[in-house]
Amino acid sequence: MSPNDSDNAQLEGNRYAWPTIELDPVEKMRALAANLRHVAVDETVFNVPFESFWRFIEDLETNTPRIEGAVSRLEILERDGDRLRLKSRSPFGIWDEFDAILRPGFCVMQGRSGQIGMAARPEGKTKTRYFHFEGTRLLGRLGRPFFAWNIRQDFRRLRKLLEESA
Repeated sequence: MSPNDSDNAQLEGNRYAWPTIELDPVEKMRALAANLRHVAVDETVFNVPFESFWRFIEDLETNTPRIEGAVSRLEILERDGDRLRLKSRSPFGIWDEFDAILRPGFCVMQGRSGQIGMAARPEGKTKTRYFHFEGTRLLGRLGRPFFAWNIRQDFRRLRKLLEESA
């Protein structure tokens, strides 16, 4: 190594290449949530293999109303690759639309009423680490305690549903 080489860059011709880093879906979602000051975050580990876990999560129309107490119905209006347009109905009959990105282990949604993020990664062969955030700019930081409570309830319902389907 010559004295002009840097630890953080490699000389390629006359250009320096930026160092790269690969983040798993949970690490990406943590980074995203860290920049959304109004969201509540939580994570847990489920005793379910990643493939089974994510197959359950990505069935948004069937399982979101079963997991999320604030959603009584969810419809996929449009799908273009990993981009979705969703319509959700609350138990009080209020409809909202969300733009979403759904990829293996990663789902983020944004609508008028708020932002939601879900990410998962394998923890060994039989477990899955799951990270979730929810919040709304409308309530800002004042809404975080409610959303933190709501996420814990989502985790409780999800754990029960996964146990029943095993």
